[in-house]
Amino acid sequence: MTLADRRKLPRALIVTAFAVVLAELSWMSGVSRMGADSTERGKAYFGGAAAAQIAFDDLAAREPHAALDEAQHAVRTAPVDPSTTSALGSAALTLGRAGRAYAAFTVAGSLGWRDVPTQLYWLSQAVADGDVGVAAQRLDALLRLDIDSDAVAQSLDMLERTDPGRVALATLLMKDPPWESRFLIGTGLLDGDDFAGRVAAIDLAAAKGAAIDCDAVGNAANRLIVKGRVVAAKELWRHACDRAADLYLSDGSFESDPAKVSANPFDWRLRPRGGLEVAVAPAPRPLDGQALRIGSSLTVRTDAARQLTVLQPGRYRLAWKTAGDDGKPDDSISVLVRCNGQDALDLADVPTSSGEPNRVVKTFMVPSHDCPIQAVEVQKAASISGDMQTGWIDDIRIAPLG
Repeated sequence: MTLADRRKLPRALIVTAFAVVLAELSWMSGVSRMGADSTERGKAYFGGAAAAQIAFDDLAAREPHAALDEAQHAVRTAPVDPSTTSALGSAALTLGRAGRAYAAFTVAGSLGWRDVPTQLYWLSQAVADGDVGVAAQRLDALLRLDIDSDAVAQSLDMLERTDPGRVALATLLMKDPPWESRFLIGTGLLDGDDFAGRVAAIDLAAAKGAAIDCDAVGNAANRLIVKGRVVAAKELWRHACDRAADLYLSDGSFESDPAKVSANPFDWRLRPRGGLEVAVAPAPRPLDGQALRIGSSLTVRTDAARQLTVLQPGRYRLAWKTAGDDGKPDDSISVLVRCNGQDALDLADVPTSSGEPNRVVKTFMVPSHDCPIQAVEVQKAASISGDMQTGWIDDIRIAPLG
């Protein structure tokens, strides 16, 4: 036998099996019509989709032989209904009759793809064969029906762990599918290679211009933060929704899109209250664009804004600009960094040029232990008189020092 003959053999077997099943279905249909008045209990009255449902109920009850009998009756009475042939395939598969199952599901697939067992069968086949294209197609159909199963989980695992698979997932996300939010929120439940693979697929989709649901990403990131996985949360948010952002601080210039700010777990949390006004507004010169405006009549130093961040151990440079309403530097506003939101790190002054009177520069060290998470806080000094005093801060930046 030649190589070409060996390649043709599997296809010939499939075609033969397909023909045999079609012939069998036609024969059963004729027998069923001739026996429409049969006295066999239930069979004359419950055929087609109803019998198929009974077969699936039998499978759920772990009665595969009863399911096979009912599925065969379903096919005899409705051979062109995909649910009857998928019931036959499901029963055969449960009984270990892989060839019969393959033939039945081939017929079911030719009759229509809305049938869930048929979709699941061919999804499993695609995963077993490593067929990325078919797996992505079938996965999309099942996710649109909100189907959650082992086959769905296995297909996601296959697609997320290979470059072609991630490309296929990114292509699906580009189409704004109805399952996107569930897919993104579920990222907060993953870890290890599963998490890395899904983030890579999301990153690829975002890079291609997909409209990522940042509310869902924020939900997933917050789940990760609650579990203590702040680094993973930051990675997910940046790759999905804040690709152009600074690596170390989010929106230090206070120019972010408000639609994304609300979902970003790493954005500024403004803390206005009685005697303390905090808002983002158009800034006075020499500041540019928008800045954070802080007005305080409180007689104690007060936190006005706070942001969660994740800095690796090492030395960093911290800088910002301040101004009063008259544009002159305002030293009543300062920035500090806390370890785990508690202990403030020591800040060392760095001289600035005379041409930048509004800029403040500091350096600090993140220790290698007991400081996995940091909080960056903007503070307003006490108002000695108790009168409202207003100042501005902008262009807050953190950068590592070699």
